[in-house]
Amino acid sequence: MGRKTYESIGKPLPNRTTIVISRQAHFQAEGTITAHSVEEAILKAKSLSRADIFIVGGAEIYQLSLAFADQILLTQIHDIFEGDAFFPEISAEAWEIVDRERGLTDEKNPFQYSFITYQKIHGTEN
Repeated sequence: MGRKTYESIGKPLPNRTTIVISRQAHFQAEGTITAHSVEEAILKAKSLSRADIFIVGGAEIYQLSLAFADQILLTQIHDIFEGDAFFPEISAEAWEIVDRERGLTDEKNPFQYSFITYQKIHGTEN
């Protein structure tokens, strides 16, 4: 995850290894691994022998990571919100939807939403 996203959460994510990407040369956060690029973060994650590597965000990290991804697990909230950071456009030529599941609304999740799984189409970029 990016440094700004990490700072907004304020701690490493539970039950997983957290790698924070920062351009700040001396950035360190207790309980995390620091990398200075998406490429470095992926190399560090692979060295941990993880089967899957999950990119958490924010917007710039998502944009930089799409070239390395083979799958996108997206939660789409069916409402309109104001914001200043967005997930990059998903190209229909490069990605196909392989699963879509409607989430259930409840007291904890008042907005309608869907879980969408995209798979990269072989031989394409982003």
